Amino acid sequence: MVKCYNRIMTISEWLEQSQQIIDRLDAELILADYLKVSDRSYLVAHSEDILSDTSIINEKRSRRADKEPLAYILGYREFYGRKFFVTPEVLIPRPETETIIDISKELKPKSILDVGTGSGCIAITLALELPNSQISAIDISDDALRIAQKNAAHHNAKVDFYKSNLLKDYQPEPNTLIIANLPYVDKNWDWLDHKALDYEPATALYAEQDGLELIYRLINQTPPSCPLLLEADPSQHEAIIDYANSHGLKLQQSKDYIIYLK
Repeated sequence: MVKCYNRIMTISEWLEQSQQIIDRLDAELILADYLKVSDRSYLVAHSEDILSDTSIINEKRSRRADKEPLAYILGYREFYGRKFFVTPEVLIPRPETETIIDISKELKPKSILDVGTGSGCIAITLALELPNSQISAIDISDDALRIAQKNAAHHNAKVDFYKSNLLKDYQPEPNTLIIANLPYVDKNWDWLDHKALDYEPATALYAEQDGLELIYRLINQTPPSCPLLLEADPSQHEAIIDYANSHGLKLQQSKDYIIYLK
């Protein structure tokens, strides 16, 4: 871990020092969170304010320098314009996953099931964006379900949560839109930043069969009447579509990381 030395500093001095250690934006976000201000322009307007004790922010800066994700350091991540609590027990929400929300809003299904809900960001966002839809979410992890329920309560979102290993212990109603951002990372991808990813739960990231084991298993379990909205790396789309075709699901839409099968 990077060593930090604490002394009385102004906001501008701390930021100047920090940008030699971590990204300037990360430093500003750490400091703004510590000062409990939502607008980073506050840091400019109060640049000469004194930080009498920098021990907490220095410790967080050191964690970021060691490549710990900022979301875990701050304890939250924004998704679709809302803050969601995250801990190392759940995957950090990614911007590319927001496309699932956009497509779901176009479809306006009466019933949605979020498989592998993690932090609950997808299910909760859909409950808020589509208040006339019935939203359920499942996960195999008790820790993930606890965090998802905390996020649902924080946003006052109506989501029914259940524990299930994919669809093994939960049977969706006919015509339910099944959404899944399952583990799809192949450990052998040579472009991975393993040091950063090591902070996230491996069970929420990695899968066998070139990253497609759980996606294939879910396709096998999906009832014939239920459309399926999946997230996967674009390099995996062709293999997923071919596999889905062999199981009676046809491609309806493919956009960036998202595949819609019906």
